[in-house]
Amino acid sequence: MDQDKRPNPEDLLNQLKHEEAKNHRGQLRVFLGMSAGVGKTYAMLTAAHQKVREARNVVIGIVETHGRSDTARLLEGLKVLPRKKLIHRNSSFEELDIDAILALKPELVIVDELAHTNIPGSRHKKRHQDVQEILDAGIDVYTALNVQHLESRKDAVESITGITIQETVPDSILEQATQIELVDIAPNELLKRLKEGKVYLGDKAGRAAENFFKENKLTALREIALRITAERVDQDLQRFNTGKSTPWQTNERLLVAISHSPSSEKLIRATRRLAYNLEAPWIAVHVDTGIHLNDEDQLQLQKNIQLAQELKAEVINITETDLPRALEKLAREKNVTQIIVGRPTRRWFRHVLEGGSLLNKLVRDHHEVDVHVLRQDKVVVPPSLMTEILMLRSQTGFAKYWYTLCFLVALSIAGVVLVPAVGYRSVGFLFLLGVMIVGFFGGMGSVMLAASLSALIWNFGFIPPIFTFAIFQPEDVILCFSYFVVALVTGFLTQRIRFHERLMREREERTNVLYQTLKDISESPSSKEYIPKVTERVGELLQAHCAVVLRTLDGDLERHTPQGRLEEKEFAVAQWAYQNQKMAGWSTDTLSQSNSLYIPLTGTSEKIGVFIYKPERRIRRLSPDQGHLLYSITGQLALALEREVFKERAQETLRLKDSERLHQTLLNSISHEIRTPLTVIRGLGTGLRAQSPSNADLEKLSQDLDEASDRLNRVIENLLDMSRLNSGAFALKLEWQDLSDILSVTLRKLQKPLDGHPVHLDINAQQGLLHADFRLLEHALSNIILNSTQYAGEGSQIWIRAENQAGFVQVVIEDDGKGIPAELRNHVFEKFYRVPGTAPGGTGLGLSIVKGIIELHGGSIVCTERPPQGTRFVITLPLKPQPSLPQEAP
Repeated sequence: MDQDKRPNPEDLLNQLKHEEAKNHRGQLRVFLGMSAGVGKTYAMLTAAHQKVREARNVVIGIVETHGRSDTARLLEGLKVLPRKKLIHRNSSFEELDIDAILALKPELVIVDELAHTNIPGSRHKKRHQDVQEILDAGIDVYTALNVQHLESRKDAVESITGITIQETVPDSILEQATQIELVDIAPNELLKRLKEGKVYLGDKAGRAAENFFKENKLTALREIALRITAERVDQDLQRFNTGKSTPWQTNERLLVAISHSPSSEKLIRATRRLAYNLEAPWIAVHVDTGIHLNDEDQLQLQKNIQLAQELKAEVINITETDLPRALEKLAREKNVTQIIVGRPTRRWFRHVLEGGSLLNKLVRDHHEVDVHVLRQDKVVVPPSLMTEILMLRSQTGFAKYWYTLCFLVALSIAGVVLVPAVGYRSVGFLFLLGVMIVGFFGGMGSVMLAASLSALIWNFGFIPPIFTFAIFQPEDVILCFSYFVVALVTGFLTQRIRFHERLMREREERTNVLYQTLKDISESPSSKEYIPKVTERVGELLQAHCAVVLRTLDGDLERHTPQGRLEEKEFAVAQWAYQNQKMAGWSTDTLSQSNSLYIPLTGTSEKIGVFIYKPERRIRRLSPDQGHLLYSITGQLALALEREVFKERAQETLRLKDSERLHQTLLNSISHEIRTPLTVIRGLGTGLRAQSPSNADLEKLSQDLDEASDRLNRVIENLLDMSRLNSGAFALKLEWQDLSDILSVTLRKLQKPLDGHPVHLDINAQQGLLHADFRLLEHALSNIILNSTQYAGEGSQIWIRAENQAGFVQVVIEDDGKGIPAELRNHVFEKFYRVPGTAPGGTGLGLSIVKGIIELHGGSIVCTERPPQGTRFVITLPLKPQPSLPQEAP
């Protein structure tokens, strides 16, 4: 037992890795709260002051006081780093300056609001990614987090509060934290602070009190925060308890061993009830002792495991020949306080061989764990000696008994030949050697048969007087009895060694297959090479035909495998498994009539495809070890395929980025190179008209030059504006503008293109002023009106109207042309998109530029249908508070 109490090598390795990571990375301390206002930032700054008093180099990376004077006062005496200023949509924002922190290299950085989303243009999308980079640089970080921003608790918080959570952080953040400090406050105290204006200021406090800040909701959030902290403490305790000989019973934790017995269902349900009453976690463990189960027992075992999973148990499968030792080891590793077992049935013959029942061994050897014994619903009659012998016979098989009998007959003949030369006592050693040989090749039943028959044959045929069972010499009696015991024990130990050897060989085969699979994946350049290798290797080991069906570019499932096209029924099962991300087909409860098992290949965030497993011979289901191996391999295969998908996406993104850069360079070059000769052409046209005002042909030629120049100039303007939009170089010159003035200038410039297109203008004189860029807004309106003149057809009418809509101005521009099909309206604002079937001409940039300009002004634009026919563009612009105009003198 002392050997069994040695620490688990894997636990020690994980602990060493954890300690190594702590030495090389900065340490993260998370101040966790149930909601805003509990005092996380206050506690974090207080802890920072304590570190300053300890002569630590502490800087404030970013802290949001939200106008709270108590929090603001704590910033005094601390070094506050300037924030990094970023411009987005012509507005200035301040973010955490990572470069300044890395350059300064302090010992500790204070970073508030971990779930914050950074402004576009920042190095990372999320602030927690900034914190990761700081930690990787070996700098400690203090940060604050509310429970609603934790990814795993997002759905629960939304159902409790009814509020959609926009910003979250992954749970791995808490796993990396060296310390989690719960900042707790009673809900009624928090509501009191809210009323006093210590949480939110102004109208925001009133809205919070009406929605989020309710005592019942805060109590539920408080419970979530307490549970998160308790879970983390329990994980730390398990890590610290590695190698301890006795579990630390700080909290109840239950363990139940399940097997293929139908009575395991009762044990599982009873353990679930006890765990619920104790509010304790519980573990269901299946120990594979190497006994081969028939199809019925395999099915019952799977039902028991599935029942434990449905009842939210932590299900563990391990391989060990000694069941009590396996339970003791697991109980020590998991800090188990109670082991749940059923009242054993008296089976004296087996208990003599095995050294007692499971209950006896647990009670005798496990003094640090309580053993909870459940009564049986009905009295179970223990099997008779003959029944147990028959059970041994059924486990060994009739053929091995026949071979054992023939082997003993051969030994008897050899003994008859040798007895004159070596004596009858030496013949006994020959039979003893035979029992050992039987132990290497037969089962326990064969060993018992060989030991019993060899003792009887030796007695009857070799010990004087021969051909009788009578023994006259006392030393022969002792010798015969000792021989039987020695033969039985020797055969049993030999058979047990062989049994252990078989288990180790099977485990080695599974490990080798998993290793070779990972090796094939890592050494192959693409999935086309390693998928056939993996399927062939799995098929050989598990005696099956295996294949992989991947998704297409459209996200659907392929119909073909290397063996051919899937039948409709089989493809339907594969499609169901792919869509629902659950196993289906053979040996499952879903579409079980299928001949194959379909396992979905799912990565960390992607559905990759389906693994098809078709057994060569019809069996009820896989053994637990075979199933675990298959699921492990499919899991690794899914991750490898997902990495390949991500790699392809990254390469495609890089190609698109290079293409966009080249495209931008071409736009800039073409637009600037054309503008210079265009200016010359327009000047020549004006000069030609001035020199010959009476020549009708020259006048017509001059007008054609002007029209073509204006058209080409608009194309160049669109190219330049698109270049500025893509580069983010558009700078709005916001001034107070009258919409009617902008429209008047626009229509005057478009006088020639509007010939033959009646324009109906409806602008309210009291419309109000827009805070806008005159030139850009005039350019956007021009592009929409020109779009109507070009594509609505000759003689089409154009309507322009504006109306106020609760803080917004809507500008509606519509025509009575043939219109745009409904399925294409969302595409008209894309770059270089032209509606199929339209007349040639144009670049497809006009409406894309319009959308960019309108969004720069904080507005939006949509394209709809104008009944009974035509196209309608609706521009919505924000109407800001109007400026105070100077009063006219009386």
